[in-house]
Amino acid sequence: MGEWSAAFARVARPNLMQSFGYAQAMGRTHGYVPRLGLIERAGEGLGLVQILERRHLKLFHERQLHRGPLWFGGVPGEEVLEPVFRLLRKAVPNNPLNRASVLPELPAGPAMEALMARCGFTRMATGYRTVWLDLTKPPESLRAGFSTSWRQSLKSAERAGLTIDLDPEAKNLPWLMKQEHDQAAAKSFRAMTGPLAVRLRNALVKADGVMMVAALAGGEPVASALFYGHGRAATYQVGWSNGTGRRTNAMRLVLWRAIQAWKDRGAVALDLGGINPDSAPGVTEFKTAMGGEAVETVGLYR
Repeated sequence: MGEWSAAFARVARPNLMQSFGYAQAMGRTHGYVPRLGLIERAGEGLGLVQILERRHLKLFHERQLHRGPLWFGGVPGEEVLEPVFRLLRKAVPNNPLNRASVLPELPAGPAMEALMARCGFTRMATGYRTVWLDLTKPPESLRAGFSTSWRQSLKSAERAGLTIDLDPEAKNLPWLMKQEHDQAAAKSFRAMTGPLAVRLRNALVKADGVMMVAALAGGEPVASALFYGHGRAATYQVGWSNGTGRRTNAMRLVLWRAIQAWKDRGAVALDLGGINPDSAPGVTEFKTAMGGEAVETVGLYR
């Protein structure tokens, strides 16, 4: 684990799904077992990959390779990617006794789609879309990157008399997940389950990999967000606000204070937790207006 942790720390944009804490939580919640791999060529480390697998009835295997592999020096060229993904096809087969779910952390586009097809993968759906914030920038540069309306709303929230509460161990997580499930039912979206969220917190908290931030008005929470840290990055996982929170733009203040807190912890990147222009245009606009880099991966494969 020491070798793995050191390798994971070399990745500039490590994501939550490739972290060992995620594997631990998925194991306790859904019975997955992690397989950890280092990618090397002629003795040189190029990257790493985490595959989750579980067995059913001693015969049937289910494997997930989500948002990997991760690379130490950025995504390499096809002369490296193709042999790597041919090896991964053998490690994650898809046939009547083996079901594969592969969401590669590769940029969307015809070239990567063709590469995946050559390596024997079948595309099932579109990829993952998110926005990454570069936390190596000074606070004034980050704030200047917000859209004009986002900055104005943040200023409004700062004048609203809200109090910010930092919960560095996410002790109030059960309360937040109750709010998350209620809003998921009201807005018809699929929320992370409470047990998985709690087990992720338990797996990551000792490494300063958890944070909740809440905005209070009159001592009562009006907005709150949950973040998980992994390697040199963090992910915005859950966000909630009530009517007062929306009127006062409290979530903008929550996110701004969270950005500052993660910078203080040494994080260099923040994954804003996914966007979907079709099913969640409001959330997408909110996140893209923060001035980060919008990315899309090549697709979901079998």
